[in-house]
Amino acid sequence: MINFDSKYGIVSLSINKASNNKDMVKLQLKDFETQETYNCVMWEEAILNTDKKTLKTGNIVSVKGFDFNEKFKNYTLKELILLEEGRIGLNESERQILFNNILEVLSGFSDKELSSAIFSLIKENEELFKISPAAEKIHHNYIGGLMQHIWECVQIAKANFPVVFKEINHDLVFAGCIAHDLGKMFEYIVDVETGMISRNKDFQKVWINHIQWGFNWANQNDFPELAHIIASHHGLREWNALVEPITPEANLVHQIDMISSRLGKISIECLISV
Repeated sequence: MINFDSKYGIVSLSINKASNNKDMVKLQLKDFETQETYNCVMWEEAILNTDKKTLKTGNIVSVKGFDFNEKFKNYTLKELILLEEGRIGLNESERQILFNNILEVLSGFSDKELSSAIFSLIKENEELFKISPAAEKIHHNYIGGLMQHIWECVQIAKANFPVVFKEINHDLVFAGCIAHDLGKMFEYIVDVETGMISRNKDFQKVWINHIQWGFNWANQNDFPELAHIIASHHGLREWNALVEPITPEANLVHQIDMISSRLGKISIECLISV
């Protein structure tokens, strides 16, 4: 249970509209001593009375007022006190290094048509690509998180190639690692001052999610094998996959994505080791 004497890290933060059209912030607090996490909300009145720099992912805060909502099993926060400002994601230098690394992988493809298509997509959206998170809460939910996730996937793929028994198209696996979540550039909006992440409502009106967007992009560019990888990278339909993976490359990318999204630098506190 949240108490007034503990310090908490803000590990995720997103802004939403309530049914009465008022702003609300959903945030997850983590007690780093007990490792417990708490789902919380702040309503518009409390938000207006809180210094904007307090509501940032990575910050260390104390809670000075709250109610517990038994029905939703979450906390309504009335007052937060900033104790220590934290990181909201990768800094500009770290993002540039990852960006260059990803482009270098693309330049090594034997399939130049495939690498050129992905390269063009990334370059056309370079600034957006560099700041995009990989999720709101689940994993890599910070500035630059999408590139961090992609780079982890590439490195995990390299480590697996020597021990995979089946014949694997390396270019196709790398393409899956890089392209499987590129739709998240458009699915999420991140505030570069606070690290607050929200879903792009305009994107949602057209696309179900990043998977559908990526599947469509790959098919339009005549890469059906990559389209299958993107459509199936969540693995199971109940995990929002459009289809389940049926090729060795699709199965491998799914497993790689799972490893990174669970064991990679999945949240703000992991960045102290970046």
